[in-house]
Amino acid sequence: MINKTSKLINSLSNNSNFGNKNWKKLLDREGYIVIKNSKYMRENLNNLQKKSSELLMHEGDKGGWEGKEQYFKQGKKFESGAQRLGGLIKKDKSFLGLITIPEILMSAFHVIKDEIKSCGLNLRNPIAGAGQQSIHFDGFPRNDKSEDYAGIVAFIYLDDTSIENGAMRLIPKTHKNLGWPDDHINIEKNHPDEIRVVVNAGTIVVANLNLVLDRLFTVYKRSY
Repeated sequence: MINKTSKLINSLSNNSNFGNKNWKKLLDREGYIVIKNSKYMRENLNNLQKKSSELLMHEGDKGGWEGKEQYFKQGKKFESGAQRLGGLIKKDKSFLGLITIPEILMSAFHVIKDEIKSCGLNLRNPIAGAGQQSIHFDGFPRNDKSEDYAGIVAFIYLDDTSIENGAMRLIPKTHKNLGWPDDHINIEKNHPDEIRVVVNAGTIVVANLNLVLDRLFTVYKRSY
């Protein structure tokens, strides 16, 4: 019986495929890693695309309001610039399987260095010409170098990305900064050290929760 994260990670090591044996050093130094050849994504990408399309059609404006249903009104989108789905772990076994991907679990344990848990699984599909975000991170700042990192965020791509369709923007090594992003940079402008993450469908990008990034708008998208 596996009752500790450390035991789980040891059992997963032989089933992972990071594509780079130095992934821990990269994650520590750069704040993110790109996983291109996950076994789970190779086997389940088509079904994930199909199920997400079905749910987007079925849920419509209600998509993403899980846990905040009291604020929903007909015609009110959870996010005006993007299609959203929430609570995906409970909606199909193919989504549930995403939280068992060895590379994600091992990355989370490496960053947190403690017991881990899933805080949610959602889908965000920016609408063409909309959905751009200010530079940010998806958590709370560290205020002292002795503070532990709180977690990771895993971006699991169901479509190809490109510069033209709004590939994610991030600034390497910013997870080491203390305080909020706007303590260090102008969050509304481009940064000289930023990169754009261009990947194929099925790719996973794991980022430290304190890495500064944004999800840009799309100028085209897959039809649902």
